[in-house]
Amino acid sequence: MRLERHKIHLHEQRQTMKKYLRYLGTVLITAVFLLAVYLLYHKLKSYSIAQIRESINQISHGRILFSMLLMVINYIILVGYDWLALKAIHKDLPLPRVGLVSFVGQAVSYNFGALLGGTSVRYRFYSAWGFSLVEIVRLVLMLAVTFWVGALGLCGLIFIVSPPAIPDDLLARMPVTDVRILGVVLLLIACSYLILCCTVRKPVHIFGREFVFPAPHIAFAQALVAGVDIIAAAGCMYVLLPCNMGITFLDFLPSYLMAQVAVVLTHIPGGVGVFELVILHLTHTTQAQAVFAAVLLFRIIYFIIPLLAAAVLLAVYEVRQRSDMLRETGRWLSVLSHSISAYMVFAAGVILLVCAMLPPGRHMLLALRSMIPYEALAVGHFLTAISGATLLFVSYGLERRQSRAFVLAVACLVLGVAGALLNGFSWITASMVGIVLLTVCLARRRFYRSSFFWEEPIPAYWLFGALGVLALAGFLAWALYHPSWNKAAAWGFNRPHMAAQTLFDFLGIAVGLALSWIWRVTLRLRARRQKATHH
Repeated sequence: MRLERHKIHLHEQRQTMKKYLRYLGTVLITAVFLLAVYLLYHKLKSYSIAQIRESINQISHGRILFSMLLMVINYIILVGYDWLALKAIHKDLPLPRVGLVSFVGQAVSYNFGALLGGTSVRYRFYSAWGFSLVEIVRLVLMLAVTFWVGALGLCGLIFIVSPPAIPDDLLARMPVTDVRILGVVLLLIACSYLILCCTVRKPVHIFGREFVFPAPHIAFAQALVAGVDIIAAAGCMYVLLPCNMGITFLDFLPSYLMAQVAVVLTHIPGGVGVFELVILHLTHTTQAQAVFAAVLLFRIIYFIIPLLAAAVLLAVYEVRQRSDMLRETGRWLSVLSHSISAYMVFAAGVILLVCAMLPPGRHMLLALRSMIPYEALAVGHFLTAISGATLLFVSYGLERRQSRAFVLAVACLVLGVAGALLNGFSWITASMVGIVLLTVCLARRRFYRSSFFWEEPIPAYWLFGALGVLALAGFLAWALYHPSWNKAAAWGFNRPHMAAQTLFDFLGIAVGLALSWIWRVTLRLRARRQKATHH
C-alpha cells in the first residue's frame, strides 16, 4: 500500500515538474525575444523610418523578382526534407501529398515556429493519412536531423575553406580563436553521423527513444538537401542587399546560417528580432538601415508570400474545383482548414498592427490630405489597429472551430481592409488581409461549434503570442513617436498626427482588452455556477 502511494506521489511530482518546466520554457523564450528586440532597437535607433523606407525603395524590381525565383526554387528543395524522412522510416506517399505537407508545413513553421505551427500541421496531415504517433515522431525527428547534418556540415566546410570575420567581442567569448578549428569540429560531427549510418544497422536508444539510422544513400542525400536548402535561402536574401556593401556571397553565407541556427535554438515564432539582430551584427557594415530593409523585404518574400499562398491553396479547395489533383489535395486540406484559417487570421492581425504603427509616405500624406477628411483618416487608423489586436485573440476561436469566432473574424477582417484603405491607402495590406478574408469565408462550414472561446481556458502559448505581438507593436510605436507625445498642442496633419493617433489606438486597445477580460471573467464565473447547479 505504501509503495503504491509512493509511486502515485512520484508521478504527481513528475507531472508538476513538467508543468512548471513548460511555463519556464515559455518565460525563457519571451525573455530572449524581449532582449533581442531591445538590442535590435539599440542598433537601429539612429536611423529614421524615412531612411529605412528609402533603402527599401532603392532595391530594384529585378532583384526582387530574382529573390522570388530563388524562394520558389527553395520551397521545391524543401520537399526533399519530408521525402527523405519518409524513406528513412520506410513509408511511401505520392509526391503531390509530400509536396503539399512540405509546403504548408514549412510556410506555417517559418512564420509561427516549428513547435507552434509546423509540427502540429504535419501531425494532422500524417495522422489523417494513417500514420501512427510513433511513425510521426520518428519522421519529425528525421526532419530535424536533416537540418542539423546539413547546417553543421556546411558551416564547418565554410569555416575551413573561407573563415568568416568574427566580431572581436564575440571572438573573445569563444573557446578557440581560430574559427577553422571550430569548422573542423563541426564537420567531424556531421561526418560522424554519416559514418554511423554506414556502420550501425541496429536500432539505438537515446533518452529512452528508439532511433534507427537511415541507409547511407539517404544520409548523404540528407546532408546534400539541407546544404542546398540553406544556400538557396541565403541567396534569396543576399540578392536584396545593396551591391556597394562589398560583401561577397561566401562572406554572407555563414552570417545567414548562424542566424538560422539562432532562430531554431530560441524557438521564437518566425525568429522575430533574433534573425534581424544576428544578421545586422555579423554583416560588418555601416549601412545597417539598408541591411534591415533587405531583411524586411526578405520576410515578405520568404515568409509572408508562401503563407498567403498556403491560404490560397486552401481557398482553391473550398471552391471545389473539379480537377482530380485539386480534389485529392482538397480532401486532405479539409483536415487542416480550420487550423490554417486560424494561423492566417493571427498573421492578418499582425499585419494590420504593423500597418497602423508605420507612418505612410510623405507624398501619400499630402495626396490624402487633399482627398480625405482628417476624421476619416483617424477612423481608418483606429479601425486598423483595433481590428488587428482583436484578430490575435479571435483566431484561437477559429482553431476551436467556433461559429461566433468566425463571425467576429469576418467582421474584424472587413474592418481591417476598410481601415487599411483609409489609413494611407495601404492597398498591399488590404490585399493580403482580403486574401485571408476570402479563405476564411470559403471555409465557413468548418466553423460549426456553438461554444465561445472567450469563456474557455486559452492556452498559455496563444495568450503569450498575442500579448507579445501587442507588446512589440507598442515598443515599435514608442520608438517611432515618443518624442512627439509631449507636444499635444502641436498635433496636426503630419508626423505628430501619427503620434497622436497611435497613442489613441493603444489607449483603445488597453481599454478594450481590460473590459473584454472583465467580460471573460464574468462569463467563466457564470459557466461555473451553471455547472455547479446542474450537478
